[in-house]
Amino acid sequence: MGAGLTGAAAAWELAQHGFKVRVYEQADVVGGHVRTEWLRGIPYEPHGAHIFHTHDAEVWRLVSKLASFAPYRHRVAIRIRSHELSWPLQRDELAQLDEWAEVEQELASLPSRPDSTNFETYCRSLMGETLYGLCIRNYTRKQWGRDPETLSASVAANRVELRNDGYRDLFRDPYQGWPDRGYADLVEALLEPAEIQLGQPVTHVDIAELALPGEPVIITSALDDFFSLDLGPLEWRGVRLESQFISDTKLVQPAMVVNEPDLSVPWTRTIETKWALRRLHDTVGTVVMREYPGAAAKHYPVPDSAGVNRALQASYEAKLAAYSRNPLTPAGRLATYSYINMDQAIRQGLEAARHIVGAQ
Repeated sequence: MGAGLTGAAAAWELAQHGFKVRVYEQADVVGGHVRTEWLRGIPYEPHGAHIFHTHDAEVWRLVSKLASFAPYRHRVAIRIRSHELSWPLQRDELAQLDEWAEVEQELASLPSRPDSTNFETYCRSLMGETLYGLCIRNYTRKQWGRDPETLSASVAANRVELRNDGYRDLFRDPYQGWPDRGYADLVEALLEPAEIQLGQPVTHVDIAELALPGEPVIITSALDDFFSLDLGPLEWRGVRLESQFISDTKLVQPAMVVNEPDLSVPWTRTIETKWALRRLHDTVGTVVMREYPGAAAKHYPVPDSAGVNRALQASYEAKLAAYSRNPLTPAGRLATYSYINMDQAIRQGLEAARHIVGAQ
């Protein structure tokens, strides 16, 4: 169930072991959250920026075998008034700020390790009150639609750093790139051995019609959807992107992504996907997207500091495990209610398939 990266990777792996695979996707296109569109030869992503990066050599071998990847090291900027700084923040750039004296004093008195009580305490103890106020507090309120102290400190993992090493790429993984023709190439190659049914949502009620008793099923949809909200809705955060083609320039931004923490700016960031493909940098014309939070879409699970959403997800997982007619295996971002990178989505698909292979 689901033709995003996780479902596609599971389908590929099962097919390599001789299984006949059927994939059901509720949308009328494959790819899920990972989708690339093109306008006058310029790529953009209607669900936001996706950059492939991984330490997982097996996953990298698989994706680079199935799709041609252009080398790309991802950089992000953050706009603070008239300044465009690197993100994650680099200490050697902070002297540009009018608040540098306060920032310097706060950095000198930080605790030895961050306070993991919640997202706000973590960030404040990592970078001090001033930088937190300039860069994090209001951006978080825009992005998540709630106060930072109500979020788990886990939200900061792999997202919030304060660097002093001059390394300005966002990721440190050894394998990084962006598919030369967009992500559709990769997803379609993974799905090539499978039978695909588009435009067909599947819930627990439909399993009896679509699968024989005992037939294994991999679930990559959100479990609250799969169980028709039986236990109540999980909390999700969605984004909406507005794309603008700019015809008279090559590149508009200093990096693919520019974060906007100022509350007077209604969008959270702007994205210029063209940065990923160096061969296009001298082409006149580009697409810039503004990302607005709060859309009715299931892009991000919400890890609240009280653990309410995680507890509801655990209840849905228990309900899935109790389903006796078919073995049901959850995998991927939606089904596990977790924020994961693309390599992790593929890894979960591969492992779900191997679990089924091992059970035969």
